[in-house]
Amino acid sequence: MADKKIRIAVVGAGWAGQAHVKFYKDLPFVEIVGWADVAPGKAATAAASAGIPADRVFTDFRQMIDRVVPDAVSVCTFNMGHREPTIYALEAGKHVLLEKPMAATLDDAAAIMRAWEKTDRILMVAFQPDFSAENLAAKQIVDTGMLGDIYYSEAVTHRRFGIPGGNFVKKATAGFGTLVDTGVYAIHNNLWLMGDPKPIAVSAITGNPLAKAYKGIRQTFGGPWSAEEFEVEEFAFAFVRFENGAAMIVKSTWAAHADSIGRTFFLGTKAGLALDPLEVFQNQSVGEFNMTMTPKNIAKEESSAAWGLKMRRFAEAVRDGLPSPIDPRGVYLVNVIMDGVIRSAAEKREVAVNASYALVGARA
Repeated sequence: MADKKIRIAVVGAGWAGQAHVKFYKDLPFVEIVGWADVAPGKAATAAASAGIPADRVFTDFRQMIDRVVPDAVSVCTFNMGHREPTIYALEAGKHVLLEKPMAATLDDAAAIMRAWEKTDRILMVAFQPDFSAENLAAKQIVDTGMLGDIYYSEAVTHRRFGIPGGNFVKKATAGFGTLVDTGVYAIHNNLWLMGDPKPIAVSAITGNPLAKAYKGIRQTFGGPWSAEEFEVEEFAFAFVRFENGAAMIVKSTWAAHADSIGRTFFLGTKAGLALDPLEVFQNQSVGEFNMTMTPKNIAKEESSAAWGLKMRRFAEAVRDGLPSPIDPRGVYLVNVIMDGVIRSAAEKREVAVNASYALVGARA
């Protein structure tokens, strides 16, 4: 079906929506048939810049989906706006590429999963790091069984002082802060390489002392922010227990008085593995030597390469009738952990978590 052309509509005309359109336009078998954004003029301006006809622009995603009848929909709204367009598209029989996170809240993520389970459509959450050369190599190594059983990992994402602004720091739009912005990447990446074990308990702390101490207005990615209007966490640290006996530390910061808070790594019964750069550690596999192995032929790539491959794999799955390149059931576990982080931090104790989405936030 390589010659089949697929029709894709996009919800959201911010930077994420514009990135989706940019990479879709690189695929000769994809046609952008609609672009919607609730903000008057926003989609029209973005569409004009991308060379998309004005008659394909909408302010109502429902009207767009009903009128242009796409094969698939990219949902690129702010975090708290993921639920409605995703469920509407799935119920209309459309495949969905949903920007990360799946949702900011567990209720919304569970509702999306229940809607997906009633269809035979693709639901893919857009984690481009899954398609980086380093992570693909790490997955290949793990899948050989070289590490044995992974019993511990640390999921790390760190900015020394890299707080975004605008919608990123408002609860009404973002839901939460670093946890759903960058932490979500690290949590998903580790779960994916660990085989998506089911979390059962989380103990965590969160806070925003550096943001709240900031004087003045800071201009940054996403827009300006000030201490007075900062509503989310700048750091999240957590200890996660899994049903299989394994554990994971989560460390996510937008700001911290530290140049580094460590690397992402995995400990297995046969070997260990660390990322950035990719290294494999194995003790006494050859006599008494402790070996460190570094792949020398991982492709050097531009940061945009993983983005492009992510978009291509989704579009190819839609065109060729393939399953989602990223299993949404594994991604849902990220929301289970994030919900545990927020509840544990608020309650100042370890909390139990449940990986089932059958009844979470179910509405009559």
